[in-house]
Amino acid sequence: MIESLQQVSTIAIDFGGTRIKIGVVQRGRVAALHVLDAESRGGLTARLPVIVDAVRAACAEAGTTTEGCAGIGMALPCIVKAGRILSAIDKYPDATAMDLPAWARQTLGLPLALENDANAALAGEWQYGAGRGSQSVVLMTLGTGVGTSAVIDGLPLRGQHGQAGCLGGHVTVNIDGARCVCGNIGCVESEASTWALAKLARASAGFAASALAREEVLDYRAVFSHAAAGDALATKLRDRAIRVWSAAAVTLVHAYDPELIILGGGIMKSPGPIVARMQQYVNEHAWVGWGKVKVAPGELDDSAALLGLEYLVERGVERAGAGA
Repeated sequence: MIESLQQVSTIAIDFGGTRIKIGVVQRGRVAALHVLDAESRGGLTARLPVIVDAVRAACAEAGTTTEGCAGIGMALPCIVKAGRILSAIDKYPDATAMDLPAWARQTLGLPLALENDANAALAGEWQYGAGRGSQSVVLMTLGTGVGTSAVIDGLPLRGQHGQAGCLGGHVTVNIDGARCVCGNIGCVESEASTWALAKLARASAGFAASALAREEVLDYRAVFSHAAAGDALATKLRDRAIRVWSAAAVTLVHAYDPELIILGGGIMKSPGPIVARMQQYVNEHAWVGWGKVKVAPGELDDSAALLGLEYLVERGVERAGAGA
């Protein structure tokens, strides 16, 4: 039994801004999962020894070993090309200097498929979740930041430098907006993402009188909860965020011609009216001659990138980041 499991196991590591998820995936199923604090601003190097321990523990829990796994899939919130991290902003800043495929071979004896986190999540939803059967799909992950990815005519979009499709969170939606961490002005992220929310809320008139001012953690869960209870500022922030995400979705429709937009990420754990309002906005504002682009929630939640990494490992380790 252990031998049969070893033949189909993949180690999948999803580096988020706040959490690192380490999973053993077997035929589209997460057989074991360990979660660590990311400490992403402190860099990747310091977390690697802890990750190795978690990988071995997850393998044991799944009834396999690292030696029996087909390979490692690793997803990061960075620009990835051909097995290298080309650019990292704010999270895991030391990753660009690291040879992660070499680390994987030397430390765990396994080949590595390295990918951008949104690209990995879309691979999962496309193969196993809400995008099954679709040939042209866009993913928007709404969370700490805003990630995007695209599949066009059945081919994952990567581009010459690895950044095609994955920078939709950094398109401008407010030319008079604040400077984003990426250097652009008025990005989707700087206008409506969790990392920007506290600053946006505290700069708003009426913040002191709002229930949001009493929240220890100011996130979109709090915004949607207090908006549903009638809080004026929470309602304003909720409605504006949905308009920002909707405007970004229309831009992605015009850029990539999808038949489906999948919404994932931590904010979608309490989606409220997001899907319905974004569908209405896209119907009203997207220039689409053939019909209507469907807006749908993701089906895989936190497992999307992990399952996508299994798919990428199966496609060919150390080639996934090349867009092959």
